[in-house]
Amino acid sequence: MLRGFFNRFESFIRKYQLVSENDKIIVGVSGGIDSVVLLDLLMELRGSYRLDISVAHINHQLRGDESDQDQKFVEKLAEDYGIECFVHVADVKAFMVEHKASLQVGAREIRYKFFETVKILKNFTKIATAHNANDNAETVLLNLLRGSGANGLAGIPIVRNDIIRPLLFAERNEIEQYAKLKSLKYREDSSNLKDYYTRNFIRHSLLPQIQERINPGAIGTLNRTAAIFQELETFVNNETKVIYANLAKNFDGEKLVLDIFKLRNSLLFLQENIIMTALKDFVMGEVDYAKVHAVMDLLDSETGSSIELGNGVVVYKDRRNLVFIRNPKEPAEFIAEILRGKKYEFEEFYLRSEVVERSDVHFSLSPVVEFVDADLVGEVLTLRTWHAGDWFIPLGLKGHKKISDFLIDSKIPIYQKNNVLVLTNRDNVIWVCGLRVDDRFRMTERTRRILKLEFGYK
Repeated sequence: MLRGFFNRFESFIRKYQLVSENDKIIVGVSGGIDSVVLLDLLMELRGSYRLDISVAHINHQLRGDESDQDQKFVEKLAEDYGIECFVHVADVKAFMVEHKASLQVGAREIRYKFFETVKILKNFTKIATAHNANDNAETVLLNLLRGSGANGLAGIPIVRNDIIRPLLFAERNEIEQYAKLKSLKYREDSSNLKDYYTRNFIRHSLLPQIQERINPGAIGTLNRTAAIFQELETFVNNETKVIYANLAKNFDGEKLVLDIFKLRNSLLFLQENIIMTALKDFVMGEVDYAKVHAVMDLLDSETGSSIELGNGVVVYKDRRNLVFIRNPKEPAEFIAEILRGKKYEFEEFYLRSEVVERSDVHFSLSPVVEFVDADLVGEVLTLRTWHAGDWFIPLGLKGHKKISDFLIDSKIPIYQKNNVLVLTNRDNVIWVCGLRVDDRFRMTERTRRILKLEFGYK
């Protein structure tokens, strides 16, 4: 069994090109059976591939003395193999509070950040972790039940960037048999026995029931499913990159705009993947699929609808785009004197006005162009930020309305409201720019001179 298991290990490595000659590999070792077996297999492989192997261990300080004993065990294990051991003692609970992360997410982020730090500082070429076929099956099942989409069904990647997972070919019972036959010592993590962790419930209760009642080979089936979806994921990701590059615009780190029309032209599962890509780019990390679905729901919402995704990220829908913004802030007060009949270009918007003939008037549904009575508005105007007490009489209505109420009724997001400008003469609002003109200044049959107004954002 030992020789056969090692041969399968080596074949798996060759098939997916996980290891090259003269690689320097940092192996994540918790002290549990999986990581101990992985380290032993790599040490067996070391000679033929001329590998430089070291160990990295995280003491999460979550189980008191048990965590400290794990650390001592791993340090002694590395010493017995004659290899270097890098240890990081982490305060996971403090990290959870600071970053508002769950225990599992916090521990994982700390772990991989430490592995990557060691790799960079010590010039390692690969990071090896000990995920196995059971882990992969549990991940696929968990993602399926959470509704994580095609990407989630791809399971744990065999290789991602410089991280390799050479044990994904092996089921846990095979790993246990290998450890037994080689008399390998390892540590038992008591937290793995507690079913209040979702993954442990799947491992100890749900998956065994599936194996007993439905499919004894469920682990193999789920791993084959993951392999299929990994190929699908590669195809979808390639398609997504092309589409995303075509519809994403104005990405400056603080704002990202997606063209809704172009997004809608894609298949539904590609739309989801595009949103996932946008969120990953914008929040710079992993994204819960529930957030993807929340953003997708905005596509069918009214203009001005918005959602908060946490960590200061807000997404809202304007007429043609989905807009992602980070930590929206109130803009500075803006005010400028405007002379009738002139064109003005500002940093983020423009305002143009000209006196036109009645024959040049062409009404449209676009609110960025309006026609008003030039004699009523006067020669000298003011373009400024709207104020809390401002009011006007919206075109088509008889009574006056506060601009704050008008913006609410128009479903303008709060962070867009602050950018709304008004064109005034003295104390009267002529135009809520780009939204609605005041009824008192509208063009009528008695109008002698017509002023064409045009406002837009760049």
